[in-house]
Amino acid sequence: MNLEIENKVVAVVGGAGDIGSACAKQFLKEGALVIVGDRSEEKGSDLVESLKKDYPNRIHFLKLDLTHQGSIRDFVQSTVESHGGIDIIVNSAATFYFEELTQWEDSSELDRHIHVGLRGPITLIQEVWRLSERSRSGSIVNISSVAGHVGEPNALAYTPIKAAQKGLTKSLSIDMASQGGWSVSVSPGHCVTSVHKERARAEGKTWEEYVQTSPQVKTTMFDRFIEPEEVAKWVVIAASPLGKLATGQDLKISLGIESGGFNRNYDTSPDKGKSPEGESS
Repeated sequence: MNLEIENKVVAVVGGAGDIGSACAKQFLKEGALVIVGDRSEEKGSDLVESLKKDYPNRIHFLKLDLTHQGSIRDFVQSTVESHGGIDIIVNSAATFYFEELTQWEDSSELDRHIHVGLRGPITLIQEVWRLSERSRSGSIVNISSVAGHVGEPNALAYTPIKAAQKGLTKSLSIDMASQGGWSVSVSPGHCVTSVHKERARAEGKTWEEYVQTSPQVKTTMFDRFIEPEEVAKWVVIAASPLGKLATGQDLKISLGIESGGFNRNYDTSPDKGKSPEGESS
C-alpha cells in the first residue's frame, strides 16, 4: 500500500525514545526524510548512526529540549533551512512521574509534564507554522495514551497531560483544515518501553516473568504488551493522507482495554451476583 509520504520531511519529536525511534524507522521504510529531535544527544546520535547505512542522507539528528524555547527555535530553524520545510510533525516526547499526591515535594514534576507534553509541542508547532508555510497542509500526530481516557493511580502529573493532548489534537485539526492539513492523536495502551523494563529490573524479574505477572497485561484482551513498532505503524498511517479521515480523532491502540479488557475475567454466570437466599445482591 502506497501511503504517499515518500520524500516528505518528518520531524519526530522525542525521536530517540522507544516509540519515537520506532516511528523514525517506520517513516524511513516508507521513503520519508526524518529529523530526529531529542534532548539526549547520545541516544539520538546512536540512532542515526545505526540507520544511516540503510538510509543514507535520509535521517538526521538535532538536539531538542522542549523545556527551553531557544532550543525549540533552533531545531525548527535548522530543519527548515536545511530541508525547505516540515511536512509532518510527530510529538512523541514524554516524561513519567508516578507518586501519591501528598508525597510531592513541589510542583516541579507537574511543570515538567506540562512543558514536555503540551507547552513545548505547541511552541514547536507555532515556530514551524511561522517558518514553513506548507506545514499547515501537512499533518501532526500527537502520541497520547489510553491513560488520558481511563486514568491511572498516582499519575496526577501524567494523565491530565495525556487527556489535554487529545484536546490539542482537536483544535489543531480545526486550524489546519482550511489548508488541507489534519491532526490525529494516537493513544497506546501498555507498551514495551524503558519504563516497564526498569520496573522489571527493580522487581528482580526477567522480562518474561514480568509480563506473566504484570497487572497491566491482565487488562488487555490478549495478555501481552504492545510493541513500539506496532504503535509506529498506526502513527505513520495517521500521518499519511489516509489520516485525513480521522482528523481531530484519537486512535486507541490498547489491545482492548477500552473495550472492556479489564472486565474480561469478570464472572457474570447466572449463579453469581445473588445472595444465598436467591435474591439479587
